[in-house]
Amino acid sequence: MKYNFIVFGGTGQQGRICSRDLLESGYSVMLAGRNKEVVEDLLRNKKAGFMKVDLRNSDNIAKAIIKSGADVVVNCAELVFNVAVMKACLKTNKSLTDLGGLQYITKEQFKLHNEFKKSKLVCITGCGSTPGLLNVVVKHAIERFDKVDTIDLGFVWDSNIKKFVIPYSMHSIFDEFTQLPVTFHKGKFLKENRIICRGTRNFKAVGKQTVYCIVHSEVYSFAKYFKKYGLNNVHYMAGFPEHSAKVIQLLLNLGFSSNEEIEVNGVKFRIVDFTDKVLGRLNISKGYKETENLWAEINGTINGKTKKMKVDCIIKTVRGWEDAGSNIDTGRTISIMSQMIKNGLIKEKGVFAPEAVVPHKLFIKELSKREMYVYFDNKKIN
Repeated sequence: MKYNFIVFGGTGQQGRICSRDLLESGYSVMLAGRNKEVVEDLLRNKKAGFMKVDLRNSDNIAKAIIKSGADVVVNCAELVFNVAVMKACLKTNKSLTDLGGLQYITKEQFKLHNEFKKSKLVCITGCGSTPGLLNVVVKHAIERFDKVDTIDLGFVWDSNIKKFVIPYSMHSIFDEFTQLPVTFHKGKFLKENRIICRGTRNFKAVGKQTVYCIVHSEVYSFAKYFKKYGLNNVHYMAGFPEHSAKVIQLLLNLGFSSNEEIEVNGVKFRIVDFTDKVLGRLNISKGYKETENLWAEINGTINGKTKKMKVDCIIKTVRGWEDAGSNIDTGRTISIMSQMIKNGLIKEKGVFAPEAVVPHKLFIKELSKREMYVYFDNKKIN
């Protein structure tokens, strides 16, 4: 069977969310991963298939793409595999999306722009919630401005039951908690002091929360694409509820984020992979719900007058998707963007961040179908 999409990392949380959204949208999906047992429910769909793939072997990636016959590749695996999957797509002549992440990986990915353009392919990197959804919404807002001086943006979230669950990829969280944040400040990229670069704000639907700067690809891509607006400053900020932040900090203090490889009973594994697996087994309490706000504050001018615009994207636990919490905004967003490539709605060729190529008005309509709502200055626009 020839599939519309192959989803790498298809057995991880975001891969499962994305695959389900694609299947419910009527497409056929090959789920490529390591743990078939966790996707048995999805495999009941006749349009779904499974292939065991170890992304650490680069030859396996291209072979899996060819075997699936997929039109579009979707990479929901950890960001360390992004470049390898891109190179496999060049070999197999396939366009792709991925979840993106940290700046240093994003910069490596953009080095392949000319190769993708020459091959008449497109790679959109950073297609989750943030980077991803928020990039496109900010682009939609910025089109109202004559000039933009500063963009502050990020995420905050909370839950009704104050019990730790994995907010998203623990690999990404550990990186974000330990690497010095990079900001775009007065036209230059700077590494900042995490303790200084923080503050407490009041956020729509979440309330007061302390946020602090972290490394994120939006700082790089906004500086690249919004230069024509005179952009001088970009600060990306993360916010976690206290009950979640305390657990993450404890894990860091105890060394559970280490990439060190250890051996137990003849089996070798990285400590951080062990941590990820154990935490992934945590049960979500009955009635557990989350609310997330992907937010931005844009400072600039509209019709020559100074303007500060507040942007809020509110995502709550959706009925039927309870196990995903507010994480539906990552897996379902990459599904929307991948469908746009499949359906020829994105015609540019090369390597891009979403704000450069995703048709933002149509995208925001798709968000509302999935109960993800956007507000500009507290006015709902979808």
